Amino acid sequence: MDMVDVYKLIFQSIMGPGHILQNEEKAFLFLKQEYKSNIPVYEKSMYTDIVLENELVRVNIPIYKKVGSADQIFAMMRETAAYITPNKTVLNNYWNTLGDLIKKNRIENLSINDYKILTDFLHDHDFPHLSHSEKYKKLYNPSYRIVLKELLKKYIH
Repeated sequence: MDMVDVYKLIFQSIMGPGHILQNEEKAFLFLKQEYKSNIPVYEKSMYTDIVLENELVRVNIPIYKKVGSADQIFAMMRETAAYITPNKTVLNNYWNTLGDLIKKNRIENLSINDYKILTDFLHDHDFPHLSHSEKYKKLYNPSYRIVLKELLKKYIH
């Protein structure tokens, strides 16, 4: 996992799905297109926990679409975005904690130099949403949406 992918995970956990819903029509259209495609399934489970501040999960579209609709996921995304208050100060604090852990060699395979380069970019651009690295996209072909875990459980039970 590249540094940008680690950042994206932290970003999603703190900021939720609001960034993707800035244009709801486009977001829903893209979700429906993903539903129609035959995306390879790399994940084994329906969701992956991404818990830091909120009980959020990444719902894996290729698995979820076997039991639920795009309308359901979109409703969960909207409800999640309404529930979560994005907080860039909290995001920055978690990012700094990651940097401290890297400096102390408490996390393997993450370079302090890569961390510093991305940190400079993040500060210059006010901690924006970033896409996965090309390496991550190629390896995992990510297809997921961020929702509150309790909402997902409500829809699948």
